[in-house]
Amino acid sequence: MFKNNLAYEASAGSGKTFMLVVRYLSLLFMGAEPSKILALTFTNKAAREMSERVVETLEELDSRDELFEIAKLTEISTKELVMQRDAVLRNFLNAHTKIMTIDSFFTQILRKFSLYASLMPDFTTFASQHESKLLLRFLQEVSVAGKKNLLVDLSLESQKRVSDIFLLLDELYVKKEELSSLRFERVSLREMEHEAMDALKGLQNIVSNCKGASASLVKAVSVESFSELLTKTWVLKESLEYWVFKKCFSLEMNQYLHRIQEAIKEYHRAKEQNFFHALFELVSLYEKAKKALYTEDSELSFSDVTALVYQILHRIDDSEFLYFRLDAKIEHMLLDEFQDTSIVQYEILKPLIEEITSGNGIFENGSFFFVGDVKQSIYRFRGGVSALFGEVAKQNNTEVQKLLVNYRSQKEVIEFVNRSFRDYISNYSDQLVREGATGGYVSVVQNDDLLQESYEHVKNFLELGAKSDDIAILCATNGDGEEIKNFLLQKGVDVVTETTTKLINQRSVKALLEYLKYLYFGERIYKENFFALIQQQLSPIAKVDFTQRRLVDVVKDAIEKYGLFAEDFHLIRFLHTLSRYGDIESLLFEYERLDTPAASSDVSGVRVLTIHKSKGLEYKHVIVLDRLKKEPAARGSIIYDYEGISLENLYLRTKGRKEIDPLYERALAKEEKLTREDALNALYVAFTRAKEHLIIIKKSEKSTFDVIHLSPGKWGTLENIEKKEEAPKVYAPLSYKELYYGTQSNILEAESSKEEDLHAIEFGIALHYMLEMMESFSLESIPKAKNMMLNRFGFGLSQEDIADIEHRVELFVTSSEVQGLLSLKYYKEKALRYNNNLRYVDLLIEKEDGSYVVIDYKSAKNFTDEYVKQVRYYVRAIEAITKKPVEGYLCYLLAERVELFRV
Repeated sequence: MFKNNLAYEASAGSGKTFMLVVRYLSLLFMGAEPSKILALTFTNKAAREMSERVVETLEELDSRDELFEIAKLTEISTKELVMQRDAVLRNFLNAHTKIMTIDSFFTQILRKFSLYASLMPDFTTFASQHESKLLLRFLQEVSVAGKKNLLVDLSLESQKRVSDIFLLLDELYVKKEELSSLRFERVSLREMEHEAMDALKGLQNIVSNCKGASASLVKAVSVESFSELLTKTWVLKESLEYWVFKKCFSLEMNQYLHRIQEAIKEYHRAKEQNFFHALFELVSLYEKAKKALYTEDSELSFSDVTALVYQILHRIDDSEFLYFRLDAKIEHMLLDEFQDTSIVQYEILKPLIEEITSGNGIFENGSFFFVGDVKQSIYRFRGGVSALFGEVAKQNNTEVQKLLVNYRSQKEVIEFVNRSFRDYISNYSDQLVREGATGGYVSVVQNDDLLQESYEHVKNFLELGAKSDDIAILCATNGDGEEIKNFLLQKGVDVVTETTTKLINQRSVKALLEYLKYLYFGERIYKENFFALIQQQLSPIAKVDFTQRRLVDVVKDAIEKYGLFAEDFHLIRFLHTLSRYGDIESLLFEYERLDTPAASSDVSGVRVLTIHKSKGLEYKHVIVLDRLKKEPAARGSIIYDYEGISLENLYLRTKGRKEIDPLYERALAKEEKLTREDALNALYVAFTRAKEHLIIIKKSEKSTFDVIHLSPGKWGTLENIEKKEEAPKVYAPLSYKELYYGTQSNILEAESSKEEDLHAIEFGIALHYMLEMMESFSLESIPKAKNMMLNRFGFGLSQEDIADIEHRVELFVTSSEVQGLLSLKYYKEKALRYNNNLRYVDLLIEKEDGSYVVIDYKSAKNFTDEYVKQVRYYVRAIEAITKKPVEGYLCYLLAERVELFRV
């Protein structure tokens, strides 16, 4: 039976994605409109996978396991579901679906309300702002505000570098809304210091009048300053009736001790008040620096987006927020990996959730669903609060069910995980072994030579027939990963890391970046690097005038001249990436921030990654490695004191404070408990990545695995691994052409196309983009769409081009023939998936009788045969999907008129 308010606590490998897809499809089969279902994930990969699984499941519904689960939930027979399948698939493909990351959803909201934040809606987003730019801007703001001394004093008092304080400011910026109820005032420390020293004098008098006082006792109370007093261990004792004080002890000594302790306690609290008061003043300047930077560069970090959305939705009045919600038409919400949601993210979603769960108005048949696993909560350092899962369920009266069957791992791995964690993770429920999962192998090895031991196991897996891509080594830190990578490379083992999978770290791309550096800076080292990377003899390189040549053309010329990497897929991606840069400076000074992935088909080897990066992934053979270096002491200077999901207070981590300050002791105990839970959760995530074989390599002392008292042992049998031989792929030499299919040029499909004049291509893409950005096809929408087009393509267009594009759009929206069609329901840049190919239709019009019209924009009449074939493909595809009649038109937006040509 379908439950409108439900959550799954899904253990690792328990089919979370399966159940999300089942839930989503059940809503579709029960009549929900796809555009009214909001499904939020935490990564783009997860969003893509969910969209693909929805389509694949519908296409193959009669042979999928999901069919029977959907039948159970919807109480519709499997036969009826299969009969409805085509209609549901057609409806899904024709809808504006909302399967996306939580960051993408917030970005959409911010674009809608961007003017409230003094932003244009075409801003870009990155994981973080440019750190060096932000630091420089922050220091400028500090100087202008006359707060240099404040920053210097804070650095000296806290014994922290400015860079460390900068990181603290970012922490507080992210949590700004949670901290809004806290107040910190500047307090003088002299009163506490004086009180402590006055009590000390009384103690010293007792000792000086005691005939039995030893030299050690006299030395113990011989203190010249308050700072020296803080170093004395006796001030932390409950009573002075011990050892060196015992011969002279009296109850009066304890009274003086308690006065000293109370003064020190108040001193620590006052110092803490001063620290946070100063830090919060600097947070305001930090926020000002961020705002100046994103206003100037139109570039926001994801935390900026979240913060601005929160501020906007709590600043505007209820009617406007309600308008947004109604406009979005969200009646059903599905949230993935909910244990990683931050408090602020939840606060943004909370009004929608409450509206849905209330069952009022348009949400009478709405539904709320979330899924996660508190045991996999490992992002506390990014704002995640594990208590949120249970608290949200409680607040919204959500029924929570557990998914316990592990569909990922073999029996020995599952049983080992259960044995390892059932006594250490609170409320742990054993994972259940699926039918048929009878094998597996687990080995816990103790060896202090961690690198050599890991290599031996990699070599053993390879000798047994494992593919290198199926082997993963999980480690604690990026630094450990780098050491492991270098060690394996020295042993001749191919390795893939997060760094090696970035596009900018591929040899071909690195070579061309060195080439561009030489052209720009003229330093010989870049020239030598370039020729070394392409393995050619040093030769002259002609200078290039970048004011006269496009960046992408310079690179294409170099590829052709030096005959570079004819079968390298990375270069196709790099050339596509270059099209986003208007000048050489923006590339050379920003390319290190590019996180574009390399072509995965060209990257092969043993995967080396941190445990945090492994979350959500799975591998046949997993090696979990102990820390190569000693685990650092608690790193966080700030202790965040949560009561459930409410941030109650902040404390400054201070040595020796817990013995005399009960509130601090309580907060520290909660923090240490959470730190221990983080460690347990990280190990749980690591162990549950393994499908068949799990190897754990631990040190003999101070091991990461001591938290679960792990001892050496072996379980199961390690046998030969069947390895299917695959025929090597043969690739034809690649060339790069900028293809003209509107925003379809964003898809790297190797469609055939005659080479057009580059200026004509750029003109056509800009024209397409302006039409896509039109809020409605009317003259009133032209100015805003033009501005957005200029922000993206203006650097490559002349004033004549811009005027020409605007004129053609005016002709289009005033054409009586076009307006006759546009009076119907239409979709711009509609995604079309057919025969495993993805295309985008410029304009798809749905007529009143249910039939469709396809319009494909063209800015010139060249290559008419090719254009006709393209539109005919769209017509065939849409007819096959919708089972409805479809008309196809080529729409020529010419300089003097608009022509519609029926295909």
